[in-house]
Amino acid sequence: MDPGILLLEIASGLKDSLITAGFTIESILSLGPSDLAAALGIEPYVAKIIYEEAKKIASQNKFLEDTTSTSTTV
Repeated sequence: MDPGILLLEIASGLKDSLITAGFTIESILSLGPSDLAAALGIEPYVAKIIYEEAKKIASQNKFLEDTTSTSTTV
């Protein structure tokens, strides 16, 4: 299970569906909203919300990785 899924600000039932189907933040982003809607059997507008949330989590995690991997030399 991708812990990033739990960070999505969506209904818990949608999170459960994503986890059960084996989705990760990366796989959501690589599929896109249309394919995500088809894979989960949900409305396209709901898939778009999930996709946008996944982009937000990916962006936040990228920021965290950048700040934690930067070393300071004195």
